[in-house]
Amino acid sequence: MAERYPLVEQREYGLAQQRGGWLRKRTSRADGELPPLAAHQVRVFRVGEEYVEDHGRLRPDDGVVVAASSVTVVDRRASVPVVVEMRIPSAEVGDFTLRTTFHCTVTDARAVVRDGVTDVEALLFGYLRGIPGLAEEGGDLRIVDSAAVRRRVDARLAAYLDMRPPVVSGLKAVPSAVDVLTPEELAAHLKEVEEARLAREKERLRDEMEQERVRAEADKERLREEIRREEALMKELNRQEQERMRTTYERTDSAEGQEHALGLEAQRNGFVRNQITEDLRVIGNDPIAADFYANRSGDMTAGTFAERRREDEAGRLEREDALRKLEQEYLERRATLEREDQERRAALDRDERRYRLDRGDRIRELTRQDRNEEAAAKREEQARSRAEAREDRLRERLEGRQDAQLLREEQRKWAERRIDLGKHLVNRGLVDNAAVDMGAFINSVSEIPPYGSAQALGQGRDEEVQKASAERLDKQTRRPAPTDVVDGDGDDGDDSDIGVSEANLGD
Repeated sequence: MAERYPLVEQREYGLAQQRGGWLRKRTSRADGELPPLAAHQVRVFRVGEEYVEDHGRLRPDDGVVVAASSVTVVDRRASVPVVVEMRIPSAEVGDFTLRTTFHCTVTDARAVVRDGVTDVEALLFGYLRGIPGLAEEGGDLRIVDSAAVRRRVDARLAAYLDMRPPVVSGLKAVPSAVDVLTPEELAAHLKEVEEARLAREKERLRDEMEQERVRAEADKERLREEIRREEALMKELNRQEQERMRTTYERTDSAEGQEHALGLEAQRNGFVRNQITEDLRVIGNDPIAADFYANRSGDMTAGTFAERRREDEAGRLEREDALRKLEQEYLERRATLEREDQERRAALDRDERRYRLDRGDRIRELTRQDRNEEAAAKREEQARSRAEAREDRLRERLEGRQDAQLLREEQRKWAERRIDLGKHLVNRGLVDNAAVDMGAFINSVSEIPPYGSAQALGQGRDEEVQKASAERLDKQTRRPAPTDVVDGDGDDGDDSDIGVSEANLGD
């Protein structure tokens, strides 16, 4: 298997740093943070949840490179051989070794990085293990029948590849060779592989030693040239250093002379300051010590010293008397303040009791007002309810009167139509041969419910009054059967029958 395929190198990034001069400072990656690329390789940067492919064009200060959290170098070579070996049991003690060579090509570098395809051999080995029946192809054959096992495996692998080719994220794998090795052949093959590896390692070491020798010679020559340049440089530096040291010595000697003179003056001034400081520390603010120091120094006579002592003693006694007077005044003032404080506290206690009494009276007054307001609101609500009920009754009475008046108008109109119809029948002579009591007919037509009935109808008995009036009018205005007038049909004698009879008589 090709080493480090398909992921050649992976690097994790931290936060990008500010780089450049003070006026041209910008966020960028270091040049060494971008892994170098071969001609067949690409970089894949991860930016958040996205993967960006780069063919070597992005610079360290590009936005993608700055925002990336990692970078991966992917091998894009075509048909990279990947050898997968799998053991197949045989009918004997040993096992066959199935060696399958896949030619792999990266088709989507971003998918390879996103899905973490780091071990292609393990994925292809899992694919071979998942082929049904592949591991049992040599179970009935001996070790010497490796050719038959190879034919079986080749046929099964070809058939399975047609149905389910190997699927690896971002990578195309095509099997190119299938070999079945016996244990002896496998051992020989491993020996050849090891010898070839050792030969390559020997050749690599020889090349590295030769390159190391060439580099050593170049380094030796470079060191000789550097030594020659350093010797010339050291001679010039020594000359310049000697000149600088001479000039420095002259300046230093002159400066040291001045510094010595200034140091002596400073020491003298310091001694005087120290003496003054010590005298101030010892004497301090003590006038007796100051006078004694002046007397010892000869600046004050003994008589003057004694006179000052008597004056100091008289002043001390006066200060003590003044201090006692101040203490007495302080005690009197303190007693006065304590008495005033007690009186103020007593006044505050009286105000507090008075406030509590006033507060209780106020609470009782507010409670009484609340009860009065609630009683007044309840009385107003009851009055409003009675007024609304009275208005509802008045409205119902008014609506009853209006309904009764409308009913009377309709009954009057109906009676007038009956009268007009009776007049029409009489004028046409249609009732000459009929047994009709005209007096009863006229009385029934002229009988209109009085206003009291209509008023009762409006007060809640609308349906009963309407039904009673309709039955009474129907009984009083019912006429004989039509057989008495024209023919023997058994109809109930409505307006349509009257119209038909009138038409027949007219004919």
